[in-house]
Amino acid sequence: MTARIRLIMKTATLALPLAFAWTIYTAQPTPGNFLLGYLFSIAGISATGLTGESLKIRNAPRQIYNLIVYVLFMAKEVLVAGLDVARIVLARTMPINPGFTNVNTGDKSEDDLIAAISAHGITITPGELVVDFQETNQNGVLMIVHSLNMDDTGKRLDRDQQTRLKRIKGILGHD
Repeated sequence: MTARIRLIMKTATLALPLAFAWTIYTAQPTPGNFLLGYLFSIAGISATGLTGESLKIRNAPRQIYNLIVYVLFMAKEVLVAGLDVARIVLARTMPINPGFTNVNTGDKSEDDLIAAISAHGITITPGELVVDFQETNQNGVLMIVHSLNMDDTGKRLDRDQQTRLKRIKGILGHD
């Protein structure tokens, strides 16, 4: 089997569980919806270039554990930040101090996927938005983050990024 055919077979195989997840998530268990999820999965796998090298059965329990912990961590972060933003908006008396700060991904490999997932984790948090990336020659990529309240952001984002990085690497099988 040529390398190209192996890559196609691997992509087709990796797309199956994603298509099942799509079907469950959309709550439409029809053959057409499964096919749509399968096509989206193939497109996503092809676009990201993920071919599953880091997916090994012996690593699966640790990767699933890291995924669960990451999802719970992000849920807590979104809830707490959402309550803070609601309090600021509804109280109208709380001062805000909007501005930009730099957050280092902390990933020495400068993996674009890790930077993108980190940026997503920050952006889904109410009151914060990653607006740009800046390459560095040190420990990772800098994310330029706009925050609603700079008074609370700097040290917290750096601390939270270390937690995000540890779990993201665990999910991707890099640890």
